[in-house]
Amino acid sequence: MRFSLFIFTAILVSAILAIGFTITPYHTAASDLPQWEAQAITNATLTNRATATSDNPFQASYLSMSLTTDKAVYLAGETVNITVTTSSINTHIRLLAQLPDGSQQTIDKFTVNYTHTVSWTAPSTPGQIRLTCDGDALQEVWDYCTRWVCIDPSNCYWDNYPCLRTISITGNTYNDIRVFNRTASVSGRIIDTNQKPVAGASVSLLNTAQSTTSNRDGYYEFSSYQLGNNYGLVNQIPAVIDTVSVEAVACEPQPGRTVQIQAETGASEVNFTLKRAFYPPDLDLSEFTFAAFPGWPAAKEYSTWQNIAGITIDGAVQPTKFQYGTREISPLFFDTGNKKLYLITMPEFGRYFLDIQGAPGTQYNVAVAATLGGTYLQPITVNTTIESGNSQRLRFMLEPDQIQLQVIKPFPIILIIILIVVGVLGGLAAAYFLTGGKKRWGKAFAGRKPPPTTELTKAKETVKEKAAVKSTVKRPTRRRAKAK
Repeated sequence: MRFSLFIFTAILVSAILAIGFTITPYHTAASDLPQWEAQAITNATLTNRATATSDNPFQASYLSMSLTTDKAVYLAGETVNITVTTSSINTHIRLLAQLPDGSQQTIDKFTVNYTHTVSWTAPSTPGQIRLTCDGDALQEVWDYCTRWVCIDPSNCYWDNYPCLRTISITGNTYNDIRVFNRTASVSGRIIDTNQKPVAGASVSLLNTAQSTTSNRDGYYEFSSYQLGNNYGLVNQIPAVIDTVSVEAVACEPQPGRTVQIQAETGASEVNFTLKRAFYPPDLDLSEFTFAAFPGWPAAKEYSTWQNIAGITIDGAVQPTKFQYGTREISPLFFDTGNKKLYLITMPEFGRYFLDIQGAPGTQYNVAVAATLGGTYLQPITVNTTIESGNSQRLRFMLEPDQIQLQVIKPFPIILIIILIVVGVLGGLAAAYFLTGGKKRWGKAFAGRKPPPTTELTKAKETVKEKAAVKSTVKRPTRRRAKAK
């Protein structure tokens, strides 16, 4: 019996010594040394501690954290939802943002139990932003504690055993996001089928209801297009779909173009080629928008411009009369300063006259264009000067395939006088030859014609001559009788 007890004790001591050599002791301070009265740990207690599944000796002493956002790309001013997750309760968090300009911004400070979401507004400065969070918490971890164990007053030793300890743990994590500028630009050019710029065209964006007009060279630009939050990603760049539409006076309508507008990059070279229905040359169409035709609602109908002739007068002159042949007409008139536009709706083929009034030496331009039955006639321009007097007449011929325009110059006065003199002299010469040279010039001017020579007229003239001779012979006899 004593021998069995001795064997059992030897095995127990060997096991305890084995454990002590395997695990490094946790050395406590001298004040923590137990007294002789310390209770001995039993075999059962050691066995339970060693096999307990909840025990995790030497658990890592750091705070596990994660930081996520609802997406990786944002527009300036957009809401960023940031979620912080930790492995401990009562974790104190400091959330920071490293901005593209190098500065640092504190987003929030809070205490979280495992997970928490923060909303933050993306800054206006575009670029990459690093979101970081630092956390600290108190956490209970499994560790090995050391105590003094005595089996009897002569048999004491240090014992290492698993125990729970409260320690301070820290952690940090980060996540990168990209912020894009919300403002973009849309630009392009508008030309006609002859590669000529279309000035004054109205360009509109469907989604934002923005509008602008093309300049004299046909270019337009939206420099402050704002992307909305309803965007998609194209190669990780926010992009929206919009429709660009164009309208121009005297040009056929064209369907709007659907374009993709990317953040910061925008959309360039959104070009249009319009087919003209009517266009006076040398005319800045930006001055003649639909609003420039008050009292003429049909101006907004492109079909109105399919059969129309236009005369543009640029200069300090005043039209006084329009005629079609010998009939005076009253075309539609629109004035924008020095430029005057006359429109003849449903024009007829033929000859038109235009009387201009102005001071001598005044220079001005006249341009004529026409569209007939959908056929666009090549415009023609005349640069002229009022040379003498205070008026001038122009004539343009409207034909099925072309327009002719010219200035009608008056005959010089000397030429008129010469023509009158020639006409008078010619009349006198004709009268002289018609009378055979026998009639006096006075009778010739009176326009009398000599009577026709016949036998009857000759006989009458003979009788008249004989009667005249007899009266001449008898008159002296009578005078003598009276004298006696």
